[in-house]
Amino acid sequence: MTQSQPAISPYDTGARCEPQLWQPNSKAVAEAMHSGNAEDIGKVDFTDVEDRTVVTVHISRADSGMFSVHLMPACGDDQIRVELHADKGTVTIEADTGRQA
Repeated sequence: MTQSQPAISPYDTGARCEPQLWQPNSKAVAEAMHSGNAEDIGKVDFTDVEDRTVVTVHISRADSGMFSVHLMPACGDDQIRVELHADKGTVTIEADTGRQA
């Protein structure tokens, strides 16, 4: 019998950033919920293999029903771009130009 090796995930290789709760601990989450400050709820940090935050993300919904994805980079503007994968194809937005690529 041979021992099976655990599968290496994209998080392990650094190919994908790992999601982490935005609040540092459960006490901070509870305090945010009780404060009524919606800005402190629902954000997710994505960290690199060195556990540094790359971007904080949250999604909101307008009265019109439109969803907005909010990205708050913790890295340089030249290190991030947004790719929207939709039925009609992929749209890429480069943060340093603010224009679609």
